[in-house]
Amino acid sequence: MHPQKFSDTEWIALLQAPTQAVLAVVLADKTDPVSFLKELRAAAEILLNEQSRTDISNPLIHAVNAALKEADTLVGLQEDDRLWRKEFSLMTQLRSLKTASEGRKLALEHCRQVAAALVNGVTAAEAQDFKVWLMSLAQKVAEAFKEDRFLGIGGERISGSERAVLADLETALGVSV
Repeated sequence: MHPQKFSDTEWIALLQAPTQAVLAVVLADKTDPVSFLKELRAAAEILLNEQSRTDISNPLIHAVNAALKEADTLVGLQEDDRLWRKEFSLMTQLRSLKTASEGRKLALEHCRQVAAALVNGVTAAEAQDFKVWLMSLAQKVAEAFKEDRFLGIGGERISGSERAVLADLETALGVSV
C-alpha cells in the first residue's frame, strides 16, 4: 500500500531502517568477539520476530515487515535458514565499515533520512508510530545482552554507551515522547 507514496530510494531506506536502528545499538559497545556475536544474533532474532507479527495496525510498519518477509520467501528460505540469512546480512553490512563509530554515524544518518522521507509519505501519526517502532527494536536489542559483566556476574541491562546511542537515535528520528 505505502510503497507508491515513496520514491524507490525512500522505500529502500524504509526497508533498511529496522536493520540500521539495531546496528547502531550493536555497535555501541566495545565488547569481546563472543559477546558481540551473541548481541548480533539477538538483533537478527528480534528483526525476524518482528516480521512474523500479525498484531501490527500501522499500515507502513505492516508493509515494511511484509516486504522483508516476502524477500526471504522469494529466495525459498526455510524458517531455520532465515535466521542465518539475517545474521549473514548484518555481518555483511559490518564488514564494509572501518570503525564502529563510522557504523553508528551511518546508521544515525540513515535514520535522519528515514525521518525526512516520512514527512510527506504518511500521516504524522503513522510517522510517529514508525519511529517509535524503530526505537522499540533498538531498545530490545540493547536489553538483549548484559554488558560489562565480569566472569559472568553483574553487568548492566543497557550500558551507558547503548543509552547514548538510543538517545542519538531518538534525536535522529525526531521521536516525540
